[in-house]
Amino acid sequence: MPMLPNDAPILLYLWDKRTFYLGPLEEPLQLSQAASMLVLSLDGPLRIRRQGDEVTCRSALLPAGLALSVDTGLSRVAVCYLDVFGEDFALLAPRMSGEAIGMRFGLDEEAACAQQFDTLHRGSAAPEQVYAWLERLINPRQQVPAGFAPDPRIVRVVSLIKGDVACNHSIDYLAEQIALSVPRLTQLFRQKIGIPIRRYRQWHRLFVSTTSVARGLSLTEAAVAAGFSDSAHFCHTFRSIIGMKPSTVLTQPQRIRLFAG
Repeated sequence: MPMLPNDAPILLYLWDKRTFYLGPLEEPLQLSQAASMLVLSLDGPLRIRRQGDEVTCRSALLPAGLALSVDTGLSRVAVCYLDVFGEDFALLAPRMSGEAIGMRFGLDEEAACAQQFDTLHRGSAAPEQVYAWLERLINPRQQVPAGFAPDPRIVRVVSLIKGDVACNHSIDYLAEQIALSVPRLTQLFRQKIGIPIRRYRQWHRLFVSTTSVARGLSLTEAAVAAGFSDSAHFCHTFRSIIGMKPSTVLTQPQRIRLFAG
C-alpha cells in the first residue's frame, strides 16, 4: 500500500448536481442510501457487506435505497453522490464489470481513475478541477444515456422540495401540483428516484445544512435553517444516511477543504 499523504486535507465539495468527498474514513460507513453513489478506493480494497454477503472490490456503483456497510480499511476513498434523477447512474452502470448484492462493481479503467484521484488529493485540487474531472469520468462523450428521460412530474416535485427547504410541503400539496393522486405520486417518486419522498427531503436538508456550514454558519444554525428541529436531529439524520458522524468532516477546519457551489 502506498504511503498516504497525511498533510493533504479532506476534500468535501458540494454542487447542486453532485456531492464529492475525497479522503480517509475513520470507520466503516453504515449506509442507508438516499442517493446513488460511485465509490472508489485509492489505496486498497473495499469490503462491502449487505445482508450477510460480502463483495471485495476497488470501485462500486451503489443505487439509491440500498442499506449496506462499506469498510475502506486504511484507504482513502473518492465518494461521489450522483445526480438525483439517475442520469449519472445510467451512464456509469454499463461500465461496471460485475454485479452482486444489489450493486455493481469494477469500473472500467479503475486503476487510472484511482491514480487521477490520488493526484487531485495530493494537490488539494480546487473545486472546478474536481468537477471537470468528474464530468469527464462520468460523461466523457457529453451525451444523454440511451433511453434516459426524467419524468417532468418528478422533476417538478423535486424542484418544489428544493425551492423552500424550511417549508415542509405536504405530500397532498405536492401531488396536487402535478395532478396525481397521493398514492400514485408516492409510487412514482420511489420508482424514479429510488427512495420515498420523506427520505429525499431529509437528504436535501443535509445538503443544504452542509452547504450553510461551508458558507460560515455554525452547525446548529445551519441545521435549524434547513428545517431540522435541532443539531441532534441533524446529527442523527446525517449518521443514518451518510454513514458517519458529521463531526468527522464538519468540525475539523484544519483537516478539511469545504466548498459549496
